Amino acid sequence: MNEIQTSLKCILCELLKDVEVQENIRKIVRSNHNSTEEFQWRMKELEREKEILYHQLEEVHMECEMLHEKCKKLEKEKKELQSAKEEIGKQLQNQKKEFEPLEEISGIWQGMLKLEKGQKSYLRNLCGSWDIKSFVALGKDKNGIKQLWNFIRDEIMTSNRKMEQIRTLAKFFDLCIEVYNNTNLRKERYEKINVIIGKEYDSRKYIKTSESIVNGAIQEVVLNGYHIQEDIMKPIVIVR
Repeated sequence: MNEIQTSLKCILCELLKDVEVQENIRKIVRSNHNSTEEFQWRMKELEREKEILYHQLEEVHMECEMLHEKCKKLEKEKKELQSAKEEIGKQLQNQKKEFEPLEEISGIWQGMLKLEKGQKSYLRNLCGSWDIKSFVALGKDKNGIKQLWNFIRDEIMTSNRKMEQIRTLAKFFDLCIEVYNNTNLRKERYEKINVIIGKEYDSRKYIKTSESIVNGAIQEVVLNGYHIQEDIMKPIVIVR
């Protein structure tokens, strides 16, 4: 140990004997001790906060998984509901198609109720009774259909006819044709005679109404025409 080190050591020893220096050293030690305790306390606090945050994170993670499962379940239910909706839509469309003929018959019947007394009397005698069932059943009788066409033709040719009533009778005639085509056991079918609006009138193919001009173009079809084998019921048209 050289002289400088020896001298410094002696000086330090003398300083340590000083009360003020000793007090300052004690203060430094206490301060360091307090800082160490404060640091340890803060570390414990941070550790607790870490544990709390970890548990919260776990809870959030579990909640996310639950929400994810709920989303999958809702998506599945959505697809099932969509499928059920489409199925119900198809059923409604099928039911609508099934009821359309009934609605058409109901509409025709409502029109029949507004016919004149003489027209109702003739149709009652032709059909056998004044009810929807008897009117629809007329479509099974080829001879009855022919008589109906003759009756409507005569009604069209009268000067005081009402077009609303003629349209009702024309719809009823078309309905009878449809019934015959759908129920005839011999598979006979009435074929509709096509009429081209604007085409020149041909007396060999059509019948014109009383107010029509002698020669001209077909303006409107008042009563559809049909044929089956040699039996022909010509369309009745308005010529202008």
